[in-house]
Amino acid sequence: MTGPARVLLKGGLLVTMDSERRCFVGDLRLAGDRIEALGANLRPQPGETVIAVDNCFVIPGLIQAHTHLCQALFRGLADDLSLLDWLTKKIWPFEASHTEASMLASARLGLLEMQLLGTTAILDMGSTRHTDAVFEAVAESGMRYWGGNCLADLKSASGPLYVDTKSSLQESERLLRRWHQSSPLISYALCPRFAVSCTERILRETVALQNQHQVLIHTHASENKDEIALVKKRSGLNNVEYFAQLGLLSPSTVLVHGIHLTKSEVGKIVRSKTKLVHCPSSNLKLASGIAPITEYLRRGMVVGLGSDGAPCNNTMDPFLEMRLAALIQKPPFGPEALPAEQAFELATLGGARVLGMESSLGSLEAGKLADVVVVRRDHPSCATVENPYSALVYSCSGRDVRDVFIHGRQVVKDSSSLVFAREQVLAQAKAELARLRTRLN
Repeated sequence: MTGPARVLLKGGLLVTMDSERRCFVGDLRLAGDRIEALGANLRPQPGETVIAVDNCFVIPGLIQAHTHLCQALFRGLADDLSLLDWLTKKIWPFEASHTEASMLASARLGLLEMQLLGTTAILDMGSTRHTDAVFEAVAESGMRYWGGNCLADLKSASGPLYVDTKSSLQESERLLRRWHQSSPLISYALCPRFAVSCTERILRETVALQNQHQVLIHTHASENKDEIALVKKRSGLNNVEYFAQLGLLSPSTVLVHGIHLTKSEVGKIVRSKTKLVHCPSSNLKLASGIAPITEYLRRGMVVGLGSDGAPCNNTMDPFLEMRLAALIQKPPFGPEALPAEQAFELATLGGARVLGMESSLGSLEAGKLADVVVVRRDHPSCATVENPYSALVYSCSGRDVRDVFIHGRQVVKDSSSLVFAREQVLAQAKAELARLRTRLN
């Protein structure tokens, strides 16, 4: 992986996502970890690396605001199940069978895949154990990362992932002290799994930790009707109502899914400035439902996109999530709902807003962090498409990503990783998966 330097990306179609939504053929200069300038015919400077990007889109780095690196090994092993069966019969036993070595292999596999597909920042949820291995892989990768260990302390509803309240909180604090802002790219996030598997005490303590350390809370909510019924049986409240009662809603809280929200709950999310992440592939594959994102956006909710974990998606391609996000809003809301430009915004500025980073990420503007992706536009599926948003959302896929820069460092060049030895990562993943499956039998 090359270090931060001065780089001039020359001759690409810049899709800026700035306040004017400018799209123009021009040049983009990176200086260290920042975007220094963009414009037409910028002159190369001494010592600057010039990279020709003609016949390419140059776009802001794509932000996956919900994923599970700990699940990357389990792709294809939990197909065709509903959420609670998917968790209890497959995912929780798989996660509980991780060792440090298999967790490291899983995280490396997921990070390699996502970077090759144009992802430059992720909000991740770990499992209840071996979270240091995830952070070690992240530190190696150069990915921009928010995440932490999963909290699941309700013994009757956490299966093999159960860890008692005191130990869970102590581990979160240890990990936070060890990893939060250990580099400019790594931030800790508190990750109670969902209301079903968390005690009221740990949710309240999570809010206290958030206030103490000024970090994100990242949790699932209202993904599945059976999940909502379990929470209501225990608390007498719907998911988001329950979170509101516990003080969990805030501008630094990120709820994932939010498919089945009442009008009152939507109002609570909007008024509290709580953020939401939409995961269309996962919601479709698990038959959880279709979140009315068009209505949420109309109400003023901040929404980003995520792929969720590999076993409920099977590909971590952010282009697929943009495409699906746009398409599935059209049957209920009409053909004009969530046009391509708006879908692209969810994956860029929307994700930045979810992370509280819109002043630094999500658009190509001088002074912002240098998270930049170069996308080929010569594939037959997009070569003749003039509208850049239409091409990027409806025609392109991760296969078209050529170069990726994170914090000014190039991590992908000519569709190959500069960080990971691809064949080694794949071989380790296969070997660790085989050992994990043996442990399960």
